[in-house]
Amino acid sequence: MIKAIFLDMDETLCDTTKANLLAKDHLTQYVKDHFPSTDAAHEFSEKYLQGIYKNLSSELEAQLFPVLDEEAFRTELIHIFFKQCGAISEISDQHAHDIRKEYDAHRLQKFDFFSGCKKMLKDLREKFTLIVITNGPVYSQQPKVERIQLSKHVDHFIIGGLEPEEKPQKSIFNKALNLASVDAHEAIHVGDSVSADIIGANNSGIKSVWINPKQAKNELADFSIAVITQLPDVLKKLNSL
Repeated sequence: MIKAIFLDMDETLCDTTKANLLAKDHLTQYVKDHFPSTDAAHEFSEKYLQGIYKNLSSELEAQLFPVLDEEAFRTELIHIFFKQCGAISEISDQHAHDIRKEYDAHRLQKFDFFSGCKKMLKDLREKFTLIVITNGPVYSQQPKVERIQLSKHVDHFIIGGLEPEEKPQKSIFNKALNLASVDAHEAIHVGDSVSADIIGANNSGIKSVWINPKQAKNELADFSIAVITQLPDVLKKLNSL
């Protein structure tokens, strides 16, 4: 019998891609308006979005990864990519700070649950303990949690950046099990990342549900659904066994 549901946040409960793309477009226009010496504002925004997800060349990794503070890391990204994209002169730290804040503010404004998700959580919470397990730095994840008022919709949430280890490590799943006061066979974990969510759940003895909008083939997950609002159908199957 399933008693607890563990849930990823980004791309599972919330449409992070939509927020990212809207913020990227806004940043492109912001750079065009405020820094006309930059020839490729769109290219800059593309590079910055990739950079904050650590999709970097080995050369940039070596240059940037000693920067441990997330805010400083993103500010340095802006300096590097701004120069790469045709700026006549380097920008000041204050200007880099302003660019970073502009992106963060717009992204956060557009960050929200997928359609139907809040009602589903309300219904599920009547029968199950709900715990969100999200990877990522506190710098970006805590504001998202506050933006969607996550604590009103679930019983607990765990931010990977505050923990000794993130998904797929067992320790973060064990913390969720302890918070819910359940054994592994009494929980399921739902997420969109095979490497973090599905493998992490499987290695912890927890049944896994893969958010798989493209309906790709994967034999690792116990269940596969296109959207989060199909989760109640999986629960009905599990609790009828």
